[in-house]
Amino acid sequence: MTVQTTTAALRDTGSRLSFDAQNEAITKEGEQDMLNAARLQNELNRTNMFAKLMEAGPKAAKDLIS
Repeated sequence: MTVQTTTAALRDTGSRLSFDAQNEAITKEGEQDMLNAARLQNELNRTNMFAKLMEAGPKAAKDLIS
C-alpha cells in the first residue's frame, strides 16, 4: 500500500467511527425523548383522572374503575 492509500483508509475509518458515534448519540437522545414523552403522557392522564374525580365525585370514581 502506498502512503496515500493508507492515509485514505485511515481517514475513511475515522469518518466511519465518527458517524457511528454520532448515530449512537442521536439514537440515545431519541430514546430519552420518547421515554420523557411517555412519562409526561402518563402524568397528564393521571391529572385528568383526578380532575374528573374531583368534579363528579363518587359516581365518576365508580365509572372510571369499571
